[in-house]
Amino acid sequence: MKIKKITVLCLLAANCLMVSAQKWFTPDVEKQVNILLSQMTVEEKLAYIGGVDWMYTKNIDRLGIHRMKMTDGPQGLGTHGKSTAYPATITLAATWNENLAYEYGKALGRDCRARNVNILLGPAVNIYRSALCGRNFEYMGEDPYLASRTAVGYIKGVQDQGVMATIKHFIANNSDYDRDHISNDIDERTLNEIYFPSFKAAVQEAEVGAVMTSYNLLNGVYTTESPWLLKDVLRDQWGFNGVVMSDWGSTHYCIPAARGGLDLEMAGGERMNPKDMAYYLKTGDVTMDMVDEKVRHILRVLIAFGFKDGTQADSNIPLDNPQSTATALEVAREGMVLLKNEKNILPINPNKYKHIVVTGKNAKGYVHGGGSGAVVPFHYVNMFDGIQKEGISQGVKVEFLDEFDFFPAIMYTGNDLKEAGFKAEYFNNIDFKGAPIVSQVEKKINYVWSGTGTGLNDMPKEFYAVRWSGVMCPDKTAEYEFTLGGDDGYRMFINGETAINDWEARAYHKTNITKKLEAGTKYKITIEYYQKGGSANVDFRWKVKGDNTDYFADYLKKADLVVACFGHNSDTEGEGHDRPFGLPEEDKKMLASIFKSQTPVIGIVNAGGNIEMQEWEPSMNALLWAFYGGQEAGTAAGEVLFGKVNPSGKLPMTFEKKWEDNPAYNSYHDPDGDKHVKYTEVIFIGYRGYDKLKRDVQYPFGYGLSYTTFNLSGVSVSKQNTNGSVEVTCKLTNSGKRDGAQVVQAYVGKVGGTIERPEKELKKFEKVFLKAGESKTIKMTLPKDAFTYYSTNAKSFVTDAGTYNIMLGYSSRDIKAVKAIQIQ
Repeated sequence: MKIKKITVLCLLAANCLMVSAQKWFTPDVEKQVNILLSQMTVEEKLAYIGGVDWMYTKNIDRLGIHRMKMTDGPQGLGTHGKSTAYPATITLAATWNENLAYEYGKALGRDCRARNVNILLGPAVNIYRSALCGRNFEYMGEDPYLASRTAVGYIKGVQDQGVMATIKHFIANNSDYDRDHISNDIDERTLNEIYFPSFKAAVQEAEVGAVMTSYNLLNGVYTTESPWLLKDVLRDQWGFNGVVMSDWGSTHYCIPAARGGLDLEMAGGERMNPKDMAYYLKTGDVTMDMVDEKVRHILRVLIAFGFKDGTQADSNIPLDNPQSTATALEVAREGMVLLKNEKNILPINPNKYKHIVVTGKNAKGYVHGGGSGAVVPFHYVNMFDGIQKEGISQGVKVEFLDEFDFFPAIMYTGNDLKEAGFKAEYFNNIDFKGAPIVSQVEKKINYVWSGTGTGLNDMPKEFYAVRWSGVMCPDKTAEYEFTLGGDDGYRMFINGETAINDWEARAYHKTNITKKLEAGTKYKITIEYYQKGGSANVDFRWKVKGDNTDYFADYLKKADLVVACFGHNSDTEGEGHDRPFGLPEEDKKMLASIFKSQTPVIGIVNAGGNIEMQEWEPSMNALLWAFYGGQEAGTAAGEVLFGKVNPSGKLPMTFEKKWEDNPAYNSYHDPDGDKHVKYTEVIFIGYRGYDKLKRDVQYPFGYGLSYTTFNLSGVSVSKQNTNGSVEVTCKLTNSGKRDGAQVVQAYVGKVGGTIERPEKELKKFEKVFLKAGESKTIKMTLPKDAFTYYSTNAKSFVTDAGTYNIMLGYSSRDIKAVKAIQIQ
């Protein structure tokens, strides 16, 4: 009986090999899997399909099966201590550089090897539908082709280092406002043309080892429980032979998940637990064949990637690796997008702009998106430090100031009133127990500490407290307004009496009080704050009641140039929630002061996507979209501003003028509360939708300026080859005075026909670096697939014969040449 069973299993394996899309899946691997599978007890199998210790698979010592170690991604190793914090993967997509995507993955793979990590939980490739999605910064933009090319490079880079990558979140995790309950209802054609391609490319081109399901439902079925998705599409159609794991806590029910094709429940097998699975084996709701299939898939990657006998950390690779730092810096440089540059104010002329003020909440600190993708770096360069360093090298004074530097001078560290500011004491607990870990003088209280903690030595990342103490002594009698805000709790004491007390752990909130102070009188002031996990920020403001003078704006009039660093960070953009389309209120207030000064201003924005800018963009002299630049963001920003680096990033999404313009505006939320969101825009999302709607946009997909100019000429298109492909040739010339890079983008559009198709679709691109005056001939091959669409009748991609336009340009709205061709 055993011989017969093994024979059947071998036949099944042989059949799988015929449709396999992964070269790592070999007959020898399957042979070893069969041997181990035959030696495992039922109890061992049932235990093996659930994770353990948050980031591990289980080990089976008696069979020599070692556990596999995982880490959060996708923009660095976020689980096992400090690591290189790379730019967010949306920044990587903005480089439009496939080779750099490979280097990014390679660097991540090396970081994993240095820590004995076997599985990296990245990349994430969910399509950008709306700027509101909290996890956009982890994704790769609105276009399936761009996302596919970026993801393939990333995965190959990781797996060439002997580390297994994980493509996620399969599928349709395109919003985070109610991700555990929303069913994203998407038709078959739209899935295949827009939302599947990057996953399919990960399987069939990059040969990814693992696929992670999403939290949401697809067409009424949780993705962890969908046999159509996990079996019919992923395995039967695409030939995937690796492991399918759940996202952490996304498995809702035991039987549907067990029958639907989920192999490994993370983090700990809460639903497909051994007890329940054993019970359902007895009832017949689950069979041993189902269990064996799951174990088989886990064992395949364990053996194929060389993890079975255990692995060791590569001591030859530093944990804080200079090579990784160099890769992080290069991605930050190439991923920064110059959107506006009036009168060529950039690069900064050090002979004209001798005094620069850098301001804004994102000018200091490590700025990143929030959630499981957050990474704690060994070191980082903030925006101010990077800009100041470049400024000093060119003889320019660069200083950081904000509104907190212009409050009335009434706060002192002691009774002698000799030193302005507060005495700050930092505690490694939330109860102020023991001696402070750090004591120092601070001029103001205005901190955003989310994700990385205070940055002070020996201070924990979370669960800490801070006490600021000092003496208030006004020079005039007046009513003073005090505003204290924070996330989590805070309180204020004046002369030992409670003035403000909001000690509840909750999201950012603030309290206002008014108190009369007598001139020359000394008042003891104490402010206490604690952080109890998650987001962390605290700020304290004061002013004379009724005094509305903008002292900050008055000072900015003395500067030659202002660099404003604003947008989002881990407090407002991250996993588990969506964010508003509008600019945060504190940024609006800051910009109002800057514009009031009438000093030229350059904006540097952090965000995973677009932000409403009609109110403030017209007043900007230049605008750089930095997304999230990782630990080297400041260095990259300084180099770009002063011209050491010529910006070459391109938007991986369209920036609409207002949220109502977005093709998904009426199909993003769930207004009727039925937990179903139908993607009524179908395939017309992003630039495809704006083209269809003939709608103006703020900045188009693929857009990005340079400090030099380019000329595209000599465009020719071959006749269709016997294999269905078409050759496109052009000449690109750097016609400016600076070295730089341009991305030549090739779009394809069907002319006429009975099937509605987009006006244009990105099908090829090439990033080309040219010295000033240099030219290069570019040759691109458009494969047969570039002319296809998905037919729901044929259940496959098909080509309609007829006329097609081949469009070459620098963005979806900046087409430089159009050539018509007949396709059979």
